[in-house]
Amino acid sequence: MYDIIVLGGGPAGYNAAERASHGGLKTLLIEERILGGVCLNEGCIPTKSLLYSAKI
Repeated sequence: MYDIIVLGGGPAGYNAAERASHGGLKTLLIEERILGGVCLNEGCIPTKSLLYSAKI
């Protein structure tokens, strides 16, 4: 049995699960794919890195 279940391991979900766990709650984090979400792994951050590299 869990005190809290967090759906989605993106930046907000990961942070929420971590804070709940540090607060003493038994926490379950459910993510369909990989932790970090679309922005971190496929979207915003990788795109900015590629654009920055192309300018050098």
